[in-house]
Amino acid sequence: MNWLVGSMMVLVGLILLWAFSAIFISMLAGLLTSALLWQPLRFWRSRQLMRALEQNPALDLQQEVQNHPAWFHLLTTLVIWLGCAAMLFTLLQLPENLYSPEQLVMAAGIVYLVSLWALIKGAGNLLSLSQPPQQAEQTRALWSLGAGLVPMLSLVAWIFFIPNTAGWMVWREEAHGYRSTQLRIPLANDDAERRQALLQLVQPLLEQGSRVLSHTSRSRGGGSYTQQAALPARYRFHEGALELQLAGVMPQPQLELQLLALKAVVQGELPGSLPLAYAQCQPTPRQLQKQRFLSRGSQVVQQMRDCMSTRQSALDAALPLLQGQLQEPAVQIVRFSPWWTSGHWQAANLPGEKELDGLNSL
Repeated sequence: MNWLVGSMMVLVGLILLWAFSAIFISMLAGLLTSALLWQPLRFWRSRQLMRALEQNPALDLQQEVQNHPAWFHLLTTLVIWLGCAAMLFTLLQLPENLYSPEQLVMAAGIVYLVSLWALIKGAGNLLSLSQPPQQAEQTRALWSLGAGLVPMLSLVAWIFFIPNTAGWMVWREEAHGYRSTQLRIPLANDDAERRQALLQLVQPLLEQGSRVLSHTSRSRGGGSYTQQAALPARYRFHEGALELQLAGVMPQPQLELQLLALKAVVQGELPGSLPLAYAQCQPTPRQLQKQRFLSRGSQVVQQMRDCMSTRQSALDAALPLLQGQLQEPAVQIVRFSPWWTSGHWQAANLPGEKELDGLNSL
């Protein structure tokens, strides 16, 4: 009977290890990082204690061990934080199919709890340095209790302020990086007025080049709900040109339509703003497929009419300023990560979470 119970426990352990393998791997990386960083700190402190004992053989070593200097407590907290950072970094480097978005949220929660525990614990140790021994011991005990309770209690409040699961998926994409269509549009006279006009011209491209990530969760009642978050396209003005970094690879037919519209502006071949507004307001393949699935063809037509009306008025003001000011856009496919790419990239202005369902995006 005992061997059967033991076998079942081993089986359950293996299943959990397989299901949460990414969490365990990242935690192991964090622990290993903290352990490696702790060794020189521990060696340095031991050498300091031995030197103090050589200078004063009557020194109470047991008491001295309890009275670590301020720098020791600060570096200990830093070592723990670096281990937490290594845990998250390792998780983000693992293949996305190895862990679910919920496990990413779980890992972030673990990092939050451990980091806050280390901060409160370290603060209590620092406060106790200037106190008498008995009072210092009480202070450390009180702050240690707070380090155990406050993170758990604040986790409830933390849940209301963190992004939803789809938001964490966007965060993972930004940290991990993604393949992206990059466009570079040189500007002859790079001044504030023409920059603003050029941004008005490419605003539909920024929206269509953004990406909406969705995550469907099940409630305890058996129903389901979908969370959405936007991964925005980004732009910057650099060396006399506007650079666009889309949130993915734009399909070739859609990209060619946008490039044809831009080239028409460059060559001055547009008879007016209406043809350009029509080209820019075409629904993306994703939007068409979604509306067909929901049988909302009339809604697509109405959205396109509203878009053309808005775009035409904006283009009427922007096109005269860009006459003869633009050069042929250059296009390439690159791997882009907003977190690790240098340069001041700005995110496109997108609607809020409740309006993302109607966004004409990738």
